[in-house]
Amino acid sequence: MRLALAEGFQRDVKGLAQTQRPSVFEAILALPRALGDPHLHAGLGIRKLHASGIWEARVGLGLRMVFTLEPQLLTLVRVGGHDEIRRYLRQL
Repeated sequence: MRLALAEGFQRDVKGLAQTQRPSVFEAILALPRALGDPHLHAGLGIRKLHASGIWEARVGLGLRMVFTLEPQLLTLVRVGGHDEIRRYLRQL
């Protein structure tokens, strides 16, 4: 599976604290494997958020990643706190 990073995701990561970035990186690496394994899936808290194919994964307690999923492409769209992600989803 290929990974793509949307511009918004890249901006969000640059805006994170240095201490949060390793957690995001670990979640990015774990995400493709977790999609095929329910036990790993539960650890990331992956869930479908929107009928248009928007998904969410937890990155620790305070961060969430939003992504889209196509047959061979996982596109990371946004990363941020719960409130930031809710604001993004309201815009859809």
